[in-house]
Amino acid sequence: MPEKLYTKMQAAEYLQCSLSTINRRIKTGDLKPLKNGRIVRFTESELERFVHDSNQSDTAEPMPVEKETAPLPDSWKK
Repeated sequence: MPEKLYTKMQAAEYLQCSLSTINRRIKTGDLKPLKNGRIVRFTESELERFVHDSNQSDTAEPMPVEKETAPLPDSWKK
């Protein structure tokens, strides 16, 4: 039985995100669509892979941000 295919809009509903997020994920390579000319589709297994990979990266510990701040100008101090 062939695998179910999703349009961009259906993929956005499946992933509960916006269409612009789908387009951004395609550009970054996070989502890999099947393309035939201007027709873009996603396999169900690709959407599941994306969900699984997203869940894996969410559990990673965030990197600490080392931010050096400049001193305030004297005119801003009261």
